Amino acid sequence: MDVISVLVTLGVIMILGFIGNYIFNRTQIPSIVWLLLFGLIVGSIIRSQGIININNEYLLNAFSEFFAAIAIIIILFDGGINTDLYQLFKGAPRGLILTITGFCLSLLATILIIVGLASVGILPISIENSLAVGAILGAIIGGTSSPIVIPLASKLKNLQEKTKVVLSIESIITDPLAIVVVLAGIYMILVAKSPDFTLGIKSLVSTFSIGIVIGVALGFVWLPIMHKVKKEQFSYVLTLAVVFLVYCLTAALVGIDEGGTGAGAISCLMFGLVLGNGKKILKMVKYEGAGFEIDRQTKEFHSLTSFLIRTFFFVYLGIMVSFKNAGFILIGIIVLLALLALRYLAVQITTFRGGFEKDDKQTMMVIMPRGLAAAILAISFGQRIVGPEGMNLGEIMNGFFEDISFVVILGTAIVTTVGVSLISYYEGKKTKKSEI
Repeated sequence: MDVISVLVTLGVIMILGFIGNYIFNRTQIPSIVWLLLFGLIVGSIIRSQGIININNEYLLNAFSEFFAAIAIIIILFDGGINTDLYQLFKGAPRGLILTITGFCLSLLATILIIVGLASVGILPISIENSLAVGAILGAIIGGTSSPIVIPLASKLKNLQEKTKVVLSIESIITDPLAIVVVLAGIYMILVAKSPDFTLGIKSLVSTFSIGIVIGVALGFVWLPIMHKVKKEQFSYVLTLAVVFLVYCLTAALVGIDEGGTGAGAISCLMFGLVLGNGKKILKMVKYEGAGFEIDRQTKEFHSLTSFLIRTFFFVYLGIMVSFKNAGFILIGIIVLLALLALRYLAVQITTFRGGFEKDDKQTMMVIMPRGLAAAILAISFGQRIVGPEGMNLGEIMNGFFEDISFVVILGTAIVTTVGVSLISYYEGKKTKKSEI
């Protein structure tokens, strides 16, 4: 592909990202839909022209690992600085219930589906490998997308405030949860070479605790420094540079082969949480001096960075999807249907005796879009898991994680769009009848 073609593609991607965001702000149709479809079209064109071959796919996969590390840092830090700590505590119990039940049910259902398909010979892998593959896939698609959920929930006028908080908490927590669970699984498969779930849980707890401690500590160290340099030109770039260093320092202290990347991800989340809630946290610890936290200009800069990352990664996922195996599409649809059914159960458990209205429960059931975290994890680790350095499952499993994740991400975005539109329509009719 020549330079002009690349620049045209990049320009179209950015324009499409803006248009998609514009449409989302006015119609509740997530930009994911347009970006994924555009990526799929671009991928089909360049494959038909012979531009993507085995060597180029190898380079794309190698590039994705570097790009994914940046994306993980940005998405978690952005999530941290945009999380209101008071709201987090206020809705924590119900939000955590929805997070845990939704994520665990998705994980369990995906494992059962993959193991079942492997046991009847539809998937050409062993039962032992199917457990690991199902667990990784379940974790990848187990969380909702905060860039879609939070603005969407805030726009629904008839939604109870506590419902908005619960949905927001779920979307905020599941991104780092999915990332860390997947990284723990990768550690077991690629490093420990053993699907030991006890080891995985131990690694998960250790990763969370170390990442939390380092992220909070470095957040308190950087708060006063950030406050002093905030009037300097481009000070927001300095904060971004420090976020990268926080990730690298945490990963180095824990050890790359010991789950350091997962700890680094959590550290970035907590670092952002401290910077975004500096005044509240200092007030909690009864600090007598002037409180300070991240300024609006820096938040806007990081929101822009997050927007660009999201835009390119969804298109990139569409490009990487090959659909060489039609069976993967069917598996993706089966998994999607299972997620929809289990979402109902997760919402019922979460809202039990909680005083939630019927419309709120229905809204919680349909607002379940998968997003950037799923795209990043599928692209970054899919081929590594099934390839020679992982389980070595053979050529037939190439594209397994990318194709299924594409179907689930696109499917949940459509379900969210249609579901919210229908609920809003019927709510509008009820409002008109009550006014007559």
